[in-house]
Amino acid sequence: MEAIFNILVIAFIGLIAYWWANQGILSALLHLICVIAAGTLAFAGWEPVSHLLLGVPSMVPYAWGIGLLFPFAIYLVILRTIADKLAPDNLNFPHVAQLGIGGVLGAVAGVLTVGIAIIGVGHTHSSNEILGIVGAARTSQSKGQPNTNVQPFWVPAHVITARTFEFLSTGALRPTLSTPTLASEQPYLDKMAVGLFRDSYLKDGRIARVSAAPGSIRIDQAIRSTVNNLSAYIVKVHLEPGATTSGVGFAISASQFRLVGKPRAASGPASGIAFPTEWSQPLPNGGFGLFKFDDRSHYVTGPAGTQTLDITLIFPADAFPVGEPPRFLQTMGLRLPFPTIAQESSPAEVMAMVAGAELGSAPEIPSDVPEISGVDLATNDSLMPASADTNSLPSSMSVKDGNWLFEGTGDFEQGGFKGNKNVVVKGIWSPVATRVVRLNISRGGGSTIDLWNDRSKVAEKAGPTAKLVLVDDLGRTYFPIGFMHITKTGDRRVSIALERGSKYTTLDQFPSLSSAGTDTLYALFTPAAGRRIVGIKLGDEWVARSDLLIEERK
Repeated sequence: MEAIFNILVIAFIGLIAYWWANQGILSALLHLICVIAAGTLAFAGWEPVSHLLLGVPSMVPYAWGIGLLFPFAIYLVILRTIADKLAPDNLNFPHVAQLGIGGVLGAVAGVLTVGIAIIGVGHTHSSNEILGIVGAARTSQSKGQPNTNVQPFWVPAHVITARTFEFLSTGALRPTLSTPTLASEQPYLDKMAVGLFRDSYLKDGRIARVSAAPGSIRIDQAIRSTVNNLSAYIVKVHLEPGATTSGVGFAISASQFRLVGKPRAASGPASGIAFPTEWSQPLPNGGFGLFKFDDRSHYVTGPAGTQTLDITLIFPADAFPVGEPPRFLQTMGLRLPFPTIAQESSPAEVMAMVAGAELGSAPEIPSDVPEISGVDLATNDSLMPASADTNSLPSSMSVKDGNWLFEGTGDFEQGGFKGNKNVVVKGIWSPVATRVVRLNISRGGGSTIDLWNDRSKVAEKAGPTAKLVLVDDLGRTYFPIGFMHITKTGDRRVSIALERGSKYTTLDQFPSLSSAGTDTLYALFTPAAGRRIVGIKLGDEWVARSDLLIEERK
């Protein structure tokens, strides 16, 4: 397979070279100029275009690839059209020169075109293997750290392309109104494309997230200190649902975090780049644990049911001279500015960051917060009162792990299913060591809690952007994964919507309800089994207290 891919790369370059050799020197030269110009424009707008696409949830996995390839294709078509209009005829040169020089120019254009294609495809959600070629990745030889000393191509078109446009970004095509360049903001571009960007978790054919939604990751704190007798940067990072894999957990490798330092200089050293060697994260039963990125199987994860996560990353500091700290943390396509560090921090400060602030105790809930009825907050992963089977399942819904409803939206009939048990939908899927919990948020007295300003002003105090969460006995929070809307009049349908990211976190994402209370609406959650739900919050406002133990599925 590796040989096949290399042959395809050479074949595409050869076809492009052959075509332009037959078109002549001038046509080949104009095409090369168009490729360079289109590539420059595509790389210049790569980040803003990709960020626009990242704003569309369904486009997040493919935003960085499409954000480069689509503009490049558009620019090239436009520039080629203009060139053909300005120079409709070729110049007369000896036939041998037309073929020879035209072929060389065409080959250069072919290398750049194929290189841009590889870089674009390399920044699209897929496994870190392309037809048998892995490229730069974490290996056993590198003890779980990214191994960048890899050259997997016979003709390294992506390397030549990256170096060409990096050089142009610091030279003749350097930005006029700003200082960042492709070389400074995207170092290791060839290695990120093949394949550090996609060096992620893979299980049962399912690939963990390789690109994160904007705003889903932030740096809370960063210090420089000595760890295990080595100078290191310790960075505390907060992760939101937009960095999870379909909202069902985190799986982030050492390749997906990197500190980037001083930009490249014409006569100076290359940019400092460092990947993390250790990290700390919460443990299932409270407190934090420290782990090493010293094996390919080691990933940042988080306890079961985790939708937000606070971790601390430890990076070696030897890539960054004293007085020249990293400029940003790049993770899953996002560039996070590095905070200012005043001075070397003490070991006690390091321990405080690594150990985390979580004490593993239940939050304090004001005494005037009402108790929710056990009927309105309960463990229930069934579809009742709905019924469904895989033969009549709406095309917008998906199932997994033996006919459990996983994701999508659909309407279902009320009543028990009378057909073959092999095709019946068993219920709503939840990750391992979690359970589905229903929270009744109906109006008109249909629930003991009120989120609609009918009997209380909780929603008004919290504000329209407040997020609805369950809180467990360790103070961990769980966002809704969707809702179940049961209509009691008309066609008596049950509408179910599941989106395991961050869509259904605010009340405006749920169906509108009549104040008469004719319908029942449940918000659905998947908290960790073994934990006890002690309260419900809307933003900073406590809605109700509870005492629901999430039992393991039997």
